[in-house]
Amino acid sequence: MKRRDLLTTYDLIASSYSISKDGDYFIHKFSPKNTSTIYQARTTSSTPIITEGDRYNIGYSVDNGVNWVEVTAISNSSKTTPDSAFSAMELAGKELYDTEKAKNDARIKYNAKGYYWGKKYAWRVFGIGLAKEAFYKYLKEIKHPFIECTVFNVDKGHPPSKSIAYSEKGLKDAVENLIKSAKPVGARYKSPHYTHTFTIKGFNAITDKK
Repeated sequence: MKRRDLLTTYDLIASSYSISKDGDYFIHKFSPKNTSTIYQARTTSSTPIITEGDRYNIGYSVDNGVNWVEVTAISNSSKTTPDSAFSAMELAGKELYDTEKAKNDARIKYNAKGYYWGKKYAWRVFGIGLAKEAFYKYLKEIKHPFIECTVFNVDKGHPPSKSIAYSEKGLKDAVENLIKSAKPVGARYKSPHYTHTFTIKGFNAITDKK
């Protein structure tokens, strides 16, 4: 998963790639197609880290105006498939499950039988490979069961607030139906289960950042 502190550029078509020597390191530079923005990465090898013309999601930080790419946060979206994307989401969700459930148990209060997840915790565990708003809109469109809840976040000093929580029952299946039925439409995807196009993140682009 991508570090929370990194910025992200999605669906960058890599162009103008170059590799130069810098002491014991190699500097890899590239730009999005048809723009002058430069991204660069420092590695110990001259082996190319991207392929010109492919689409990428990249994580980077800015230092003195330079966009430094984290090599482990480069995801080739040209090679992302719905099946591989869902597998990556499943793995990320399993890694986050215990932590997010503990937060959900402590902060989301409701009066109903069954287990319900607060919105952002549901997204992190079950839909983290989708944009958060797309995840919410999809669940609303398919009328996934939800209830009203109260959100408590004492750690950050926020007053209690009203929100909704999604039933855990059927949540994984709903996301799997969306992802595995998706077909590419340009750089985005379309599913017969959802009226909007959406993006699917590759594993290295997945982050639980809000």
